[in-house]
Parts: sequence; C-alpha cells; structure tokens
Amino acid sequence: MNFQLYDELFNRNNYPVFSPKDHLPMDDKMCVCLSGELYENCCKKEVEEAAINRKKTPYVDEMLEEIYSKKDKKLLSYITEDKSLNKKNISYCAANKVFGDCDNKNHMRRSHTLSRGIVLKNLSDGEKVIRFNDHKVILGEGKDFLRNAITQSGYSEIDIEDASVTVSFCKKHDVELFSSIETDGNGNYSGSNIQNLEYALKAISFDIYYKIMNIKFLSELIKETKYVAFNPTGSKSTFFRDYSVLVNSLFELYPLMLKVLEELKLLLRDNIEPSLETISFELPLSKVNFSLSEIMVIEDTVCYANVINAEKPYIIISYYKNNGRIISLDKLKEQFDLNHSNKRGKLKCLWPLIKGEFLINAQNIYFNKKAFKKFSDDVKVYLYLVHREGTKDIPDKVESECDKELMRILYGV
Repeated sequence: MNFQLYDELFNRNNYPVFSPKDHLPMDDKMCVCLSGELYENCCKKEVEEAAINRKKTPYVDEMLEEIYSKKDKKLLSYITEDKSLNKKNISYCAANKVFGDCDNKNHMRRSHTLSRGIVLKNLSDGEKVIRFNDHKVILGEGKDFLRNAITQSGYSEIDIEDASVTVSFCKKHDVELFSSIETDGNGNYSGSNIQNLEYALKAISFDIYYKIMNIKFLSELIKETKYVAFNPTGSKSTFFRDYSVLVNSLFELYPLMLKVLEELKLLLRDNIEPSLETISFELPLSKVNFSLSEIMVIEDTVCYANVINAEKPYIIISYYKNNGRIISLDKLKEQFDLNHSNKRGKLKCLWPLIKGEFLINAQNIYFNKKAFKKFSDDVKVYLYLVHREGTKDIPDKVESECDKELMRILYGV
C-alpha cells in the first residue's frame, strides 16, 4: 500500500480484517503485511507454520528478545517512526477530502500537533523537552526492572523542532487551518469556536497519523518474523488483536476527523457555529510543566484533549454530544469553578483527570526538562509504570507519596 496517497490510506478495503472471535486475519481480505495480496495467498501459510514450530524452535525467544530490545535507533519501531517523519514515508494532507486544493507542489509538511511556536516554546524554557520512550521494552524484574526503567531509556529528550510531529498536512492547509492558534498575535487561548476546532483538529490528526504509523510498524514486524504472532507455548500473542484494534480505531476516528474539518470549513466560509462542545479549565498557574494533544475516551465518548501553555496554561476538552453530555466533565467543571480563588482546591480537583486520563493514556505528551529533573528516581519509575500499566499493582502508600511529588512539580508549586 502507498502510504502517501490519501485515498489509499483511508480506504478500509486496503487493510486486513480480523475475526471478532479469535482476531485471526480473514483469508479473503488484505494481508497483514500490506502487500496488497489477500491473506490466504500471501502470509497465511508462513503464519500457520510459525504456530506449529513455535514450541519446537529453541532460539525463537532469544531472537524475539533481540528484536524488541535493540538500541533505540536500531529498533524497528524507531526506524518506522524516523522514516515516517523525517523521510516522509507516511505523508498526506488530512484536509484533502473536505477542503481540496492541496499544495502538493511543496509536498507534505512536518506539522507540529503541539504548536512549536506557542505551546512547545512556552513549555520548554529554551531547552529540550522530555517524553516517554514508548519504543523501549524495559527488561528485568523487581528492583532490576525499576533500575532499568531509568537506565534503559524509559524516557528520552527531544528538541522542540522534532517534538509532536506528523506529516499530515500540506503547506497550504497547515498554515490556513491553524492560523487562529499559531499565527503571531493569535497564540493566546480565548475559547473561541475557531480555536476550539483547531485544537480539536490538532488532537485527532495526531492520533490518526500515529495509528497509521503503528499499523505500518506491525506490517513490517510480521514481515521480519512470523513468530511475533505467538507465545512460547504456541498460543497467539496479542499481535493480531493489537493490529485489529488499531485498524478498527483508525476507521472509527476518520469520520470524526472529517466532521471537525467540515465544521471548520462551515465556520470559516459561512460563519456557521459548530456543534463541538468544549470545556476548558484555566489553571491558576503561570505555567504547567507538561503539554499534550490527542484523543481520549471519556464515558464512551471520543474527546479531543489539549493541555497548553499559550500563554496562560489551560486544559481544553472538546467532544460531540452523540451520547449526551459527559456528566463527569460537567461535575468536574462545576467543582473547579466552585473553588473560586482557592488555587490549591482547583488544582487538587483536576488531579484525577490529569493522572487517570493524561498520564496513563497519553502518547503525545511532553514534560518541561527542568521540572522533570526535579523528580526523584522513585517518582520517575512510578510515572513510567503508571503510563505503561496503570496503578493496579502499586501500593496505596507509594501511590499517594508519588502523586504528591508529581502534583507539586508538574504544577510548579
């Protein structure tokens, strides 16, 4: 499949289909390697042979461990991301279907889903920013794992020029569609309809691009070895299930991206107000020490979430009321507003949202480097574990103590 043609990328027929019962690829649909051939005529035979031989082949575990634990720049996931962003191996204009007239002559642009000129600049203090290293598989158990979560690059530093990047807009639309939040003089958040739509578009364009990138990674991974689809016992690994979730999610989000673009078009050309619902929280701080922009699911509703420093810090959550209003967000907003001038109360009531939705689920999240350095090693490990696995296996006392340090430093108080 060509990862630079809009009509191919967003055609469901170009992707594999998986059985809802066991997540195995269906014979008469596209192959998981994305060759364009049907699964039954392409990788099926080799996958079935890998299943039979999995328990009989002694070197497989070592081979798979090597695939997943290479140095960062040699990891297939890293290589896929690097080629996608820097060589633009995955590139398209998300506005193609709704707006058309794309600037194809200048090719597709590296676009920042967190505005480099406003949000990332204000977050960074002129330094690099910190992100989770989701490429790395941390090895070891117990204390060894905890030590390795830091020493084996559970986090990575990145220049703001390279942070939060996709190649999902042409030059023309990258300028036109984000002018209200990126043009000089328009950086401050005002809560206007156009700004809310533009921030929503930032969030969903990131999620869609990274789902396509991860599908590309999985297609390359199974080409490298069919054994990734199976556990040492010969039972199925999560490979096909993860692949299925990514494809299904991509085509659940795609219509929502079109809806945001259509509402933005109607607002820009005909001044028709959007149906997008937005709840914002102005944080009682000069700056919050992290920023993010991506999709969250709250009460079974897809939400467009942004945490920005532009120039004041805000949490902005938008959604379409297909399932009615999100009651938990309404209650949180009411609680937040009731605290009036109680700075501590405002910040404390937001913590369950920040931790439960943002720190656990966010991929497109970045931390201020100076603030991150203030975390103890224990808190860095805790934050990494929360991001990777949630809090279910963390003792209450450890969770409480680490949360206090996280709140204090992320809030900068």
